[in-house]
Amino acid sequence: MTTYLVFHRLKKTGEEVLDILNKKAPDIARTTASETHCRCLKTWSPLAYGREDYLFCLWEANKQQDVETTVESLGLLDYFTLDCMRVDEIDWAALAARER
Repeated sequence: MTTYLVFHRLKKTGEEVLDILNKKAPDIARTTASETHCRCLKTWSPLAYGREDYLFCLWEANKQQDVETTVESLGLLDYFTLDCMRVDEIDWAALAARER
């Protein structure tokens, strides 16, 4: 599996986005856990802190298209855009532990 960082620029208000994410949470969890070749590992949301421009998600997938197809199939592209990029994870704590 490859790791992807996804930036979502909001198309609707933060309140509308949080509302749809809360309503779709079971579908998101079920779809990404078993029905696709990818899964959303984490989502970071600054919406509760006054930032209504972005959401950030970390995905695992065989290919970028799997992430894009999954987000689209959930009907979420009406609420935010999808900018998906392949990334490598650097675990600074693990690196520091090896240096001890």
